[in-house]
Amino acid sequence: MFVIRQAEKKDLFQIRKLIKEVGLRDRGIEQHLHHFFIAEVPSVNEGKVSPMVGVVGMEVYPPYGLLRSFVLERAPWNSKVGMNMIRILLSYAEKMGLSHIFLLAGQSTRFFTQLGFVKTGQDDIPEELRQSEHLAKSISQGQPMVYAFRKYPLPN
Repeated sequence: MFVIRQAEKKDLFQIRKLIKEVGLRDRGIEQHLHHFFIAEVPSVNEGKVSPMVGVVGMEVYPPYGLLRSFVLERAPWNSKVGMNMIRILLSYAEKMGLSHIFLLAGQSTRFFTQLGFVKTGQDDIPEELRQSEHLAKSISQGQPMVYAFRKYPLPN
């Protein structure tokens, strides 16, 4: 069993550790921590830290979000937990009133396509998102993809 919850300040060290272990950039996470979610195995012992097995977060530049730092430990259950994590993040983004969520997918384009993301070009990334240091440093390392909430059309 796993619990997915919104990240708190006390989670920052574990989040950074998990992200660094897979070679992703952790710079700037603290500024956007309130838009991060973690998956953990609940601890049966009170006071014991629950093992964190996944993290997903986004940077918010209204009306857009930039999904970043999606990491799951390798295990047979990871695609189900991963899909739930992304769905929770998308639900959160929709409640915030965001219109589109962008990301740079490496080898995971198929996974994100199953969740409703579509491939797009670098030129289609909105100017609002270009202020992200994470995006600027990562733009050449992945396939841009976008998720549009039903009431908003995909950008041209």
